Amino acid sequence: MTGSATPLRSLVVEREMSHPPEQIWRALTQGPLIEEWLMKNDFQPVVGHRFNFRATPMPHWNGVTDCQILIVETNKRLSYSWNASGEEAA
Repeated sequence: MTGSATPLRSLVVEREMSHPPEQIWRALTQGPLIEEWLMKNDFQPVVGHRFNFRATPMPHWNGVTDCQILIVETNKRLSYSWNASGEEAA
């Protein structure tokens, strides 16, 4: 391998929840609900959609996380990429 390419890494979070899949899905895919438990956002569950999570900036982070939807299988599977934004992305 040449250059400074960083290998991709995945984060998988699995939880057993005592709620129906439809209720969990709403909490993970509806922007206002995501904001209640995570961050402000412009999320849309559409493959290819680019969106941001936004929080209060702090040292070494401008508060913005750039994301893109990779997989949407309603009530089953949701996958998106995420990365720091601005100078922090480097």
